[in-house]
Order: sequence, then C-alpha cells, then structure tokens
Amino acid sequence: MKKTFLAALLCVMTIPTFAADSDSYFMNEGDRRLWGKDEVEKEFVESVVDLPHVPDARQGDWFEIYVDNMFKGKPQILLSSIKVVPDGSVRYLFNNQSFGGSDNITAEGLHCVTGTKLLDSEGSRIKTFAYADTVNQRWIQPRNAQWKILGGQRNSNDRVRRVLYDAFCLNDKKVMTEDELREKIRQQSSKPKFEYGK
Repeated sequence: MKKTFLAALLCVMTIPTFAADSDSYFMNEGDRRLWGKDEVEKEFVESVVDLPHVPDARQGDWFEIYVDNMFKGKPQILLSSIKVVPDGSVRYLFNNQSFGGSDNITAEGLHCVTGTKLLDSEGSRIKTFAYADTVNQRWIQPRNAQWKILGGQRNSNDRVRRVLYDAFCLNDKKVMTEDELREKIRQQSSKPKFEYGK
C-alpha cells in the first residue's frame, strides 16, 4: 500500500516540472544548442510585394540556368527581376521552360534562413506567388500558397531551385546586393558540373 502511494506521489510531483518546461518535449537540448531558442521562436513576417507586369518570355535579360548534362529543360531567370525584399527573401521571375520550348513563368521567392535548420533544409524555404497567363497577360495566384522547405543541400528533389539556392544562399556574406546576386547566378550557371554517382 505504501509503495503504491509513494509511486503515485512521485508521478504527481513530476507533472508540474514537465508542464513548466513543455517546450523541451518538442525540442531536445541538442537542437536547442544548435538552433538557439530565440532563433527557433523568431516569427517570419512575409513582406507584401506587388507583382510586376507579366514578362515576355522572348524579351528581356532572361538567363539560362545550367543544371547538369542530363537535365533536358531550359530553365531561365529574369536577372532584372531579382529583388531583395524587407523580410530577407529574394524575389524573382522564373521560366521553367521545357525541352520543347513551352514557357512556364512563375513569380517566386527564396528565403535563406541562415543559422536555422528546418528538417535538414539548411533553413531554406521557397514559395510560388503566382503563375503567368501569357495569353491574357495576367497573373494567376495559387489558392493557398505556402512557404515550402526546399530540402537538404545534397538531397533536393528540385534540381533547378537547388542552383538558385547555391547562388543565393551559399555565400560568405550574410546579405548580398541585387547586383551581387545576379553575378552569383551567372557564376553558378557557368561552372562546369561533374556528376559522379548521382
């Protein structure tokens, strides 16, 4: 009887301790040291940015992005559209042109969350803000557009956006100017890429 009462008393005494530090249930101490609690709890507030005019896929400073020798599409980014906005993300116009020449223009954003890991993403998130209707010259906005995790540096399912990630997020400077980002895109897409075992 005494043993049962003692066990019940110990259980009751541990409940307030768990409740007082309930966030540690969701984030272990290793994660807390890696990320820093303040960084984890910092809320990202997206900047509201007006969409530009729907671009002409045949005019302007479209720059073809080199992915690798096996990639069949012809993805392009409009260099003049690259903008750094107050929330820290980079906005740009992207044409994921097919091998046959069909245009698929989107207005996108890439957010490099330095210092924070999101499910092995190196902190990077991407969002599609609108799809271009080039016939009617208008943007079509998704119903429920969300920031999505891009994926780890070497395990991304989106090989094209991985090139953008490498250019925009992997650099020595925490903040780059728009001209520097354009130059990084040019450099990233001009490097010879050797694919071993992929």
